[in-house]
Amino acid sequence: MKYFNKTRNRNKLNHKQFTNAKNAIMNTDYIKTFLAVYRAGSFIDVAKEKNLAPSSVSRSINALENMLKIRLFQRTTRNLTPTQAGEDYFKRMAPLMEEMDLAHQSLLETTASPSGRLRVTASASFGQIVIAPKLKAFRTLYPNIYLELVLSDQRLDMINDQIDVAIRHGQLNDSSLIVKKLIDVRYYLVCSANYLEAHGTPRSPQDLEQHELMTFGYQDFRHSWTFVNHEHSHTIAIKPVLTVTNAATIRQCALNSVGIALLADWTVAEDIKTGKLVQLLPNWHVSGASYNTAIYLLYPSRNFIPAKVRVFSDFLINN
Repeated sequence: MKYFNKTRNRNKLNHKQFTNAKNAIMNTDYIKTFLAVYRAGSFIDVAKEKNLAPSSVSRSINALENMLKIRLFQRTTRNLTPTQAGEDYFKRMAPLMEEMDLAHQSLLETTASPSGRLRVTASASFGQIVIAPKLKAFRTLYPNIYLELVLSDQRLDMINDQIDVAIRHGQLNDSSLIVKKLIDVRYYLVCSANYLEAHGTPRSPQDLEQHELMTFGYQDFRHSWTFVNHEHSHTIAIKPVLTVTNAATIRQCALNSVGIALLADWTVAEDIKTGKLVQLLPNWHVSGASYNTAIYLLYPSRNFIPAKVRVFSDFLINN
């Protein structure tokens, strides 16, 4: 009888632990709040995003910790830091919650048009010059998609920054992402007519050493440029007088006769056509140190691609 009682007590304890774990797993709102707080590092930021009181967010985290019997964050008046258990829990739960959301979304999309928030990142110049003019047509086709366009000349982390689609230029390093080519790009050497009157016209890649050069702040562009034609290939070291991360700013400096710039066709094709800028060395194909000049669409590797991601990607590729 004593053994039986011990066994029954042990079973009760195991059942209690199972119930706690089951409650924590089933309360997905608490888990999603935890994931949001972990990413933001702040109760207040999450409260603002969800239009809740900070105390409500705090209570959700407390409830989840009580269910799990684990402290997920260390809190002080100034800092909120994940514990080791919190970090481990995030790594396990983030992909599970994503898969659950995608499973629900896949069912909804069988009967409904693509909808929901679509978070897209691109460089500031590409967003302004290429994407923005297409948005009216996209909104007409897909009015239920709420597009959040994050324009940045820094490469955002797609997971931590909750990016659905990233538009990236040139060399790609992350092999864990799904990649589609968006467009091939040709780079042009350009400057104003006023600059040529003051400094002369370069006739060869080597002549550029005597000129005022402007370039991007990226590794592939700031130290050398590569020139290719049918017979020759040259890579020349450059010493730019101006380095900028934003293509639209470099273009404006070229228009203002600051110097010679290397810019993508989508940035300056209209300026060349109208005579605002002059194309130099037109018989050469020019790029940064890496000759991969394409622009790509990227999104996280998933078994199921949300319809909103698919239709946006297809729209950009076909328009």
